[in-house]
Amino acid sequence: ALENGQITPWFQPQISTNTGKVTGFEALARWQHPTRGMIPPVEFLPAVEQAGLLERLAEVMMYHSFTALKAWDASNVEVPQVGVNFSGAELNNPRLLDKIAWELDRFELAPHRLSVEVLETVVAGAADDQVTLNINGLVDMGCHVDLDDFGTGFSSLSMLRRLPVDVLKIDRSFVAGLATDAAAATIVAAIIDLAHALGRIVIAEGVESEDQLRVLRELECDQALGFYFSEPLESSAFDAVLTDG
Repeated sequence: ALENGQITPWFQPQISTNTGKVTGFEALARWQHPTRGMIPPVEFLPAVEQAGLLERLAEVMMYHSFTALKAWDASNVEVPQVGVNFSGAELNNPRLLDKIAWELDRFELAPHRLSVEVLETVVAGAADDQVTLNINGLVDMGCHVDLDDFGTGFSSLSMLRRLPVDVLKIDRSFVAGLATDAAAATIVAAIIDLAHALGRIVIAEGVESEDQLRVLRELECDQALGFYFSEPLESSAFDAVLTDG
């Protein structure tokens, strides 16, 4: 499936809570099986991991994401960046920086067009190991690094200070009760204040209602993504909308 183009990225837009404009896309793996139809990620991602193919999946996702970026550029469609998820195995690869630099050069894309999405659990407690070296190297190269599902792992304040991540993405579990649960709103407010104090951008994941978006705006969250704006779609589905502004 990986080699035959059955697993490709579908894209979900990240939206500025101030302007309503698209600030980028998150690339999410989708498997269109020739006979079984669409297979959800919750079913096939564990199989990919068990088969030891997470690194290959990241390569495929990066290739198709860069292909989409070039197509948007050719159509004068403004998409600032695309976020691609990288696993712990990929971030432990000593050749990761060379691999990404080669792909960016191959597609003639500036490094800032790529956001490397890293799960909080992957970097939590990391010292000066290969993961840390790669994250620092990606930032030095000019790529963005987003800390995904923030609030669900065991990251420390010292880790946030030490690692040059650009973005904290608040996990959807906190956003779900944002409009009705005072505790959830307090946690989200604390994360936003902490991130801003450290000079980070905050993106709220899993926004599904106008009430949730309203609270996020009140808390000065920078960006948001979720079904309220759009479900993940193939790249071509966004062409007309983005061209029309």
